[in-house]
Amino acid sequence: MVDFFIGLELFQGIEWWVLLALAATHALGCFIRGAFGFGSNVPIVVLSAFLLPPHHAILLALMTTIAAQIQLIPAGIRTADWQVTKPLMAGLMMGTGLGSWLFSILSPQWLVIILGAVIVFITLMDTIKIIDKMVCFIDLRSKPLASLLAGVGGLMGGLSGAGAFYFLVLYLKHACLTPTSLRGTNVMLATLTMSIRLISLGALGFLTPTLIFEGLTLWPIALIGTWLGTKAFHKSNPAGFYFALQIVLLAGAASLIYKGFQQLG
Repeated sequence: MVDFFIGLELFQGIEWWVLLALAATHALGCFIRGAFGFGSNVPIVVLSAFLLPPHHAILLALMTTIAAQIQLIPAGIRTADWQVTKPLMAGLMMGTGLGSWLFSILSPQWLVIILGAVIVFITLMDTIKIIDKMVCFIDLRSKPLASLLAGVGGLMGGLSGAGAFYFLVLYLKHACLTPTSLRGTNVMLATLTMSIRLISLGALGFLTPTLIFEGLTLWPIALIGTWLGTKAFHKSNPAGFYFALQIVLLAGAASLIYKGFQQLG
């Protein structure tokens, strides 16, 4: 248990080794965000769900990754492809709002099962490159398609706290014309998604002072992890690293589904 100087009891009832594991998990997630420009919440949520109740794990991931996002906003505004970004915003807003509401009413057991299923679906979709196969037949910059994909991605992200950009990045790779505009678009859309989730979950009463300060205690770790990931990206093989990450995520997601069904039984 960690007692904060303003009287809040942070991480109440959590053993010290669990706190260390949580810190390492959030550092890993932000390292991945630094290395790939997205993707921090999936590993954080999957691994944290073995250490915390699923609602707590998802909310804490949101609080922590805000730190990494704030520093990226100025560059995102300058470099985003707004022709791609604007049509996605409406779909993301509606999907994320709906997903956040579903998050608020699901039992922990069903949340674990759905979280695992979402991660399996997104990772397999990326592995078999569905969007790559669609690019020959459809206009990826069309507004109706953009809105549909954004709505589905927002729903996944709002519901599970992770995965919206594992879904959307496949689309954005083809819709954005340059790597710089891809990164900037990702930053602005992620900022929008985070803002909607913060507003929605705050209105639903999930963002307590204790949770907020728990996130703040992990901000230094998030910032350091993001910085190290950015450095590592220039010295490593991103394709090999991402393949290994997919295997880990699939194994973790399958374990979550099994855990959820066990609890239901």
